[in-house]
Parts: sequence; C-alpha cells; structure tokens
Amino acid sequence: MAETVKFTEARVAALRQSVKAGRVEFKDEEIPGLLLRVTPTAASWSLVKRLPGSGVTRVSLGKADAVSVTEARKLARIRIGEMHQGIDPNAVKRQKRAVAQRDGLTLGEGLAIYLAERDQLRPATRVTYERDLRTTFGDYWDRPLMELTPERVRDRHRDRKTRDIRAQAKVETALSRKRIKASPARADGAVRALRAIVNYLRAERDLDLPDVAKRITATKGWGNVARRRRALVGDALPEFVASIRALPDDLPPDLSGTQRDVTLFLLCTALRWTAGAGLEWSEIDFKAKSVTIPAWRMKGKQDHPLPLGPQMMAMLKQRQKEARSDRFVFPGLGRREGEKLVYRALGRLSKQFLEKVIDAEGDRISWSPHDLRRTAISVLEAMDVSGYALKKIAAHSQGADVTAGYLTDDVERLRSPIERLERKVFGAAGSKVVALKRRTVI
Repeated sequence: MAETVKFTEARVAALRQSVKAGRVEFKDEEIPGLLLRVTPTAASWSLVKRLPGSGVTRVSLGKADAVSVTEARKLARIRIGEMHQGIDPNAVKRQKRAVAQRDGLTLGEGLAIYLAERDQLRPATRVTYERDLRTTFGDYWDRPLMELTPERVRDRHRDRKTRDIRAQAKVETALSRKRIKASPARADGAVRALRAIVNYLRAERDLDLPDVAKRITATKGWGNVARRRRALVGDALPEFVASIRALPDDLPPDLSGTQRDVTLFLLCTALRWTAGAGLEWSEIDFKAKSVTIPAWRMKGKQDHPLPLGPQMMAMLKQRQKEARSDRFVFPGLGRREGEKLVYRALGRLSKQFLEKVIDAEGDRISWSPHDLRRTAISVLEAMDVSGYALKKIAAHSQGADVTAGYLTDDVERLRSPIERLERKVFGAAGSKVVALKRRTVI
C-alpha cells in the first residue's frame, strides 16, 4: 500500500533520494488519488480515480522534474473536475494524439504504413497500388492525407478517367510520365487503393478520416470497366504461336528468347504473369514433371501445383542447361552490383518484342500476357474439360462449392487436360518435342 505523505518540494526531493531500487508510490495527504511514483532514476505524477459508471483510471500528470508539487495539485483538481463530468482525460489525450497524427500523415506515409503492416499483399498488388497513387494523386504524396476530401477525390477521379493528366504525377522518369493516359480502369484502381489505405488507418490507427469514395459512389461515377474478353481463338492462335516460335534466341541486349519462352509457358499453363514470369528453379520438379507456384506469388494466397506437358519440360531443361540465373527461370538483363552480375525476374515484355509478333500478313498482333491466360482457359473449356479441373488449373477459388471440397488435390488428374492444351497450342508440332539450338546472353 502506498504511503501517505504531505508533499512539498523538499519532501519530494527526499523521497527520490530514498528509493534505491524498484518502484515505489506515495499518496498525497491533501488530494486523494494524487500519486508520486518514484524509481531510482525518475519520478512522475499521476491521478488515480474512478470514472462515474466505469472503472478506476490512472491519468498521467507529468514528470516530477517538470511539474512542481503546486502544479501537480492544480492539474489533479482540473482532471478530477473533468472526471466528475464523465470526461475520460486519457480518451481526450488519445483523441488529440490521433488528430495530430492524422493531420500530419501524408499520402506517402499512409501507403508505407499500409504496405508494411499488410505483409500478405502480393508484390504485384504493392506495385500496382503505388503506381496508381503516384500517377493519379502524386501531388498529394507529401501533403496531409486529410486534404484528399471526398470532393477532391471525385474531381481527380473524373479527370483521370477522361484526360491525360500528367502534371500531378510523382514519377521518376519522363517516359513514365509520358505513358500516363486517360483511363477509367486506372482511375478506379487509384481510388480503390486510396480507400483501402484510409479504411485501414481508420480501423487500425483510429484515425478520423472520411470515406474518400463516397461522392463517386453517390453519383455513380465509377468507371465500371467491363471485364476484358480478348483471347487468341480460331485462326489467331496458330498464327500467334507460329510468330512467337519464329523469334530468335537471346542475343545482347535483346531477350527475345527469354520473352518467347515465357510467352509460350504462360499460354501452356494459364498462369498469371507474376506467377509464370517469376518462376524459380526451386519451384520445378523435373522428376514429377510439374511446377508449384508458392502462395505468396498467387492471387489466392495458396500454393498452386500444376503438371507440365512435354514441350514445356523440354524448354525448361534446355533453359536450365544455359541458365544465366541460378534462381530465376526467366531472368531479365543482369545488373552489375560491385563485381557481381545480379539477375531479377523478367519485369515486363519489351515494346520491341511485342512489335515482332505479327500475323501472316505482317500486321502486328494485339495481345497482352493476360490474354494468354484467357486463351488457355477458353481452349480447355472448348475441350469439355471438367469445370472443377478448369477451376483448379486457373487457381480460382472453390471455397463456396461443397462438392469441390470432396475432390482430392491430386495434381496428376490435371495432366491430361494440360497436355491436351499443349498439343492444341503447338498443333502438329505438339505431337513430338522439337529441340532448338539456342544462344545465351554473354
């Protein structure tokens, strides 16, 4: 039990000298609830009192070095008066700190907090969020997040949908700025990223931030971009495959061979770009003729095992013989770091590569990596592949499907549809594996 003391400056100094170890509390004889907590190195004032209709609350009044006995008693009487009115001084302090944090938090800092604490986000999602925010709300990057009111967000969203607004972007290069185009999809993406950050800060940091998207929702201003359905079907598929296979192997500084191989790999596996282009040697089981994409690179956050057909296995074995990277199957150009050449996964298909993909008339074929995924799934569906197998290959969720829960996760049951897909992709050449001579980047 705390000793009751009549506090004076001299008495407080003596008490501080007397405590040699641990932590000791002393009560004020004049004001009930006023305490002095003393340790060998410090002393502080606090008030302990029961709030009406609530429990006992301890309120810090400051360090004894900065607050005198007279000031401590004055502060204690003020806090007691507030508590008699049902005001929790600690809640008031928390609110003031939250307001100060909210008013000083910039958009860039908010994104940094969100990405640091949402460590399960896929790398592709992180890149997309930052890109969309920098290109749409770049002029707010170093300004308080509170300045992005629902009205300002609505106006910027409208501009981003309809105009090539580049002046506000916070990007590193002139080329990145030049690439910014009017885009309803990117406008929607930027606001959704902003809303995710704001909602997270409201929930986890108790920051009083508005619903930044409420004006857009109220006025039905979302871009509502229709799902893309472009795929290489009919005669377009054999023309595309023939053009891709005709491309040469890697020669410095062109990575035609690597981009060619990853394109065919995506087409024969229905994988998303980040899952396929980021393939690592450790994820390939050459004996079982399969790959397993780890959960952290999958949209569904689950490991994704998939069998491979003979053409893809032959391609991977050949790449392994000539591997430029001991980690990545499809590495980009190496970067010199000291005396070592470091490789990262191929980041994107180059403009030069895309321009080389032409049809029989010599016209450029319009396509994207995700078109390859749609093409593969469309081809499989046309072969009457089971809906469950199709979802398994596509790595789509089956959580709400009770029947799917009864099916085993045997990767071998997917081998037949994957091999049929590969034969469809390569046509007559798919019946036997063709070994190609290859040249590697020096």
